[in-house]
Order: sequence, then C-alpha cells, then structure tokens
Amino acid sequence: MKKLILGFILFASSLFATSNALAAELHSGPMVGFMISPMNERITLSPGETYTNFFYVMNPEENTVPVSYNLKVQGFYRNDDGGAIFEDVDGRSQIVNWITLNSPTESTIAPSVADKVYFTIQVPENPPAGGQYAAITVTSAPVSDNPIIEESVAMNYTIFTEVKGETIMKGDIRDLNVPFFLSDGNITASSSVKNIGNTHGVATFTMKITSLFSSEPVFSNEQNPDKKLVLPDRTVSQETTWEDTPGIGIFNVHYKVEYEGGETEEINKLVIKCPFWLIVVSLIGLSGFIYAAVRFFRPKKKAPVSQG
Repeated sequence: MKKLILGFILFASSLFATSNALAAELHSGPMVGFMISPMNERITLSPGETYTNFFYVMNPEENTVPVSYNLKVQGFYRNDDGGAIFEDVDGRSQIVNWITLNSPTESTIAPSVADKVYFTIQVPENPPAGGQYAAITVTSAPVSDNPIIEESVAMNYTIFTEVKGETIMKGDIRDLNVPFFLSDGNITASSSVKNIGNTHGVATFTMKITSLFSSEPVFSNEQNPDKKLVLPDRTVSQETTWEDTPGIGIFNVHYKVEYEGGETEEINKLVIKCPFWLIVVSLIGLSGFIYAAVRFFRPKKKAPVSQG
C-alpha cells in the first residue's frame, strides 16, 4: 500500500512539474537522495491572514537506505541572468519572518516513504502590498559508505506570495539593441527589464526576421517567445538569437519586448550580414572596375598637326 501511495504521489508530482515552467528553473541539485512535490506555489494573502499548507519530501523506491534531511526557511530573488539566488532581499523577503515550520526541522525517511512538511504563514496586520518571496530548503545529510548518496543535495520549495493591498505591476524596458552589421556569428537582439512595481511580473521577448525583399519570416519565435519572471526591484537581461544565421544576407529585424504590466517597447532595424573577406574582394573588384572605366573614358590626346 505504501508503494502504491508513493507511486501516485510521484506520478502527480511529474504532472505538476511538467505544467509548471518554474519548477526546473528553481530546482538546485540533481534528483539524488530524495524528491519534493510540489516544488513551488503561488498564493494571494490578506493582512492578518493565517495560511497553512504542506509539501511532500519523498525517498524514491530506487534508494535502498534511509535519507536524513534538514529544513531551512530563507528568502530568494533572481539575479540579472534570471538565476535564483537564495538569500534575503530587503523588503521582499519579510515573509521569511512570517513562516513557521510545523514539522521537525530534522527528520529521516525510509525507502518508499513520503513525509509531509507542514508550515504556517502568519501575515501581519500592516504588511507591504505586493510580492513576498521565500524558499523552504530541504538539504539531505550525507550517508557514509553508500555509493548512492555521497554528498548533500539541496532542493527548494519556493513560495511566490502576493499580499493584498495596492498592487503595482510596472516594468522599465531599456537597452533594446540589434546590430546593424555582422561579419560573422548570429543575429542577436538584446534588452533588459527592471521591475519598478511591487509584485512579480513576466517579461516577453519576441523577434521576427524577414529577408530584404520578402514578407515571409525566415526566423520567428512568436509562437514560443522567450519569457522571464522579474521580481520587484530586480533587473533581468535577455538575448534572443537566430541560430545558424546565413553567412550572407540583408534582413529586416523586428524586436519586441512586453511586460506583464502593459509596457511595450519595439524596434525595427536593417541588418547586413557579410564576411570581411567578401568586402575586401568586392572593394578590390570595385577599385579595378573604376580604374578601368576611367582609363576607357579618358579623352585621348590628339597628335600634333605638322606645319608644312
């Protein structure tokens, strides 16, 4: 029966992780020693509210030894590259002080067993409105003389919270850039987005490229645009690239950045792709043509007329 229950939990976990794009992004460490499910949640809380929930810590059936683990509550944010940094952030990790673990901070789970980790969030009466972000980190304890679990593994149950109040979702889109000329490499558009609101939002980056004399796209990510989650007071940078850009060509590039709060910036630019060696050869050929043309069209000197 325990195996059946754990199997169901693992199946449900895989469905959740597949539908949630943030899960893999916020996971740190390989799937060795234990698993957690779900890996994150998004909730909306009111001032003075008490919220209780739980997640699973599981010892997969493949393991043949008990797994010891520790729990820790900490804040997190994203760096400029969009990676998760697990430490407190001024103003946006106050929720760390609102969370109480209702389960032991140290425990051991046997093979094919799942623990429930309970926690409570007690929201103060006067919290700042907007986003609050925390992670409950589960760290395994190394098991000596065991080839499966040789070192500690950390996984994070991340909590995205929006506290009710005056919520401001606003972004500052800046530094849109598309090169005019490329001698080699791929066409890449870049930009950055700063969250100047008080809750998290999603920035979307799309690029559409057509050849000079055609409206048919040779590249477009409009069906599957690049997206990044931006936390308050943080800036993320993004590059969108047309991989395997042809070696020679003239292209029209349309690059667009949208923020969930409603802000939009876009540019249209002509991009020339041409290797330097071809430019040098063309210049030599052009110089030769001009020289030959000048020689051909230069008026010929008339021979002097002899006086008889």
